[in-house]
Amino acid sequence: EDELLHIETVGNGIDLPRIRIEHKENGKHRLYIDNGESYLPDDSQEETIEGNTFKACIFAEQFIRALWDEGELLPRCSAVDAVPIVEDPVSENCKVCSESAMGSICKPKERLWLLKDDKPYIMTLSPTSLKHWNAHKKRLKRSKLPIVAVNTVFTLEDIKKNSYRWAEVNIDIDGIVSKKMLIMAKKYRDELNRLMGVVSEKDFDEKGDKVVS
Repeated sequence: EDELLHIETVGNGIDLPRIRIEHKENGKHRLYIDNGESYLPDDSQEETIEGNTFKACIFAEQFIRALWDEGELLPRCSAVDAVPIVEDPVSENCKVCSESAMGSICKPKERLWLLKDDKPYIMTLSPTSLKHWNAHKKRLKRSKLPIVAVNTVFTLEDIKKNSYRWAEVNIDIDGIVSKKMLIMAKKYRDELNRLMGVVSEKDFDEKGDKVVS
């Protein structure tokens, strides 16, 4: 009963906690959970993920984009899986849009909906980590395994290039998920389906995300 109530509450619109990366110039990057804003000044809403690695079941994935104008709170154009979700998009399809070319100001990210410790989270992968995600999906396809069927392991890797330093997310697997987890994943996907059609400002609030025109 408690589990069903939690799913129903989330489905009614409460924002999910997010797994984020804090990039450090000294290479000591940090994976942490952002539980959202609170009115309690002494109540920390961030939880550091020990060892900069965690395991989760992915119950949904979405390729998202957003194009921002300077000073605007909402993107001028945004899309989920190459389909624009705004009233007046730059193009009817991202695949033929000039703003979707590599190096353009329309930023691509991968949004993952996760189950970690039996709780739902959102994690967005930045463009520098997309190659790891795409390679992971290819390996799963060759293994004839759906994304939801495996325990996915996320680990931070320190990257240095010229004068820049950042963290990328490496991806691996650790066995097959349990039947209980698969049932829970389907419930959450069904309950959160309404939220999956929206690109939130929280999906693009890291440094460099809102490159404006």
